[in-house]
Amino acid sequence: MKKSTRRATTVGIGTLLAVGAIGAPQAQALDVWVNPGHSKSGKSYVHSARAAFTAKGDRFTVYDDAKDGYQPVVTIFATKADGRGISGSYWYDKGGKTHGTILHKNLKEGSKVKFRLCMSNGRNQFACGKYRTTTA
Repeated sequence: MKKSTRRATTVGIGTLLAVGAIGAPQAQALDVWVNPGHSKSGKSYVHSARAAFTAKGDRFTVYDDAKDGYQPVVTIFATKADGRGISGSYWYDKGGKTHGTILHKNLKEGSKVKFRLCMSNGRNQFACGKYRTTTA
């Protein structure tokens, strides 16, 4: 009986020490997603593309989910780490059914990031989704 009690105590203390050495898990940065909306004629482009912002790495990623000849366009308003503002649209023209990271920016920690996704025919934007706001 003494041997098994001593062994259980040793294992329990070893486990506590291992967990204490590792520390608490770091919080993971969650992606904030947007989609395009509907055209003026009412056609839905919601499933044609999607974009995400990941605060860790200040990364915008766009997915073109439809091979329809249109390009997704992400419009961004944010503040860079040096205090300068970002205000602009970035076209993703890799063709349909593809994805990739299109923009890495060094944004000011804790600053507001506002972005949305539209579709484009190469000249004009249409079917813009709603703006989403998050923090860098």
